[in-house]
Amino acid sequence: MVLLFCIVMKSKRIVTLIIAGMVCINACKNKTANNSQAVPAIANIVNGIELDKRFSSADSLVVVFYKDPFGSDSLRYTRYYNQHITTDSTFVIELLYNLNQPFTKQEKVKPCRSEGKVWMYSRGKLFQTIYFAYSKADCYFTYLIKDGFFYYMDVKTAFINRLDSLKKIAKEPF
Repeated sequence: MVLLFCIVMKSKRIVTLIIAGMVCINACKNKTANNSQAVPAIANIVNGIELDKRFSSADSLVVVFYKDPFGSDSLRYTRYYNQHITTDSTFVIELLYNLNQPFTKQEKVKPCRSEGKVWMYSRGKLFQTIYFAYSKADCYFTYLIKDGFFYYMDVKTAFINRLDSLKKIAKEPF
């Protein structure tokens, strides 16, 4: 329902406020549950969207699709890619919705190749990279890196559908 409202309104300010509100509500719920214990800050974080407070300020994305993610060259497969640059607030919301779910924290990257990544920008500055893979059943995720750890989340169908549509129009960088 929130997504439909944001699509109709097409206002980045409203979208940002709604996303910030969702993050604040989740953060408040988690804070009151563990209020009496002295635990590391990361222990109170439940969903991936809570890992970076800057997510609510995202206003543009560069979506990168590796040309041959499953090719034989495992060291250079990320070197060649197509990309799509967007300021479409509905796609920003879909990405944030995909991150608004429980994550698995890992010390090492999974032995899966990413099929691409999304560079997230706020006011022209890169602030986070989200990696994705969805073509193979055993490598089906989005993840981000924070403080030397890898935070994996499932990849949602709506997000996959959007990635597929953007992949068709992505072009080589200049």
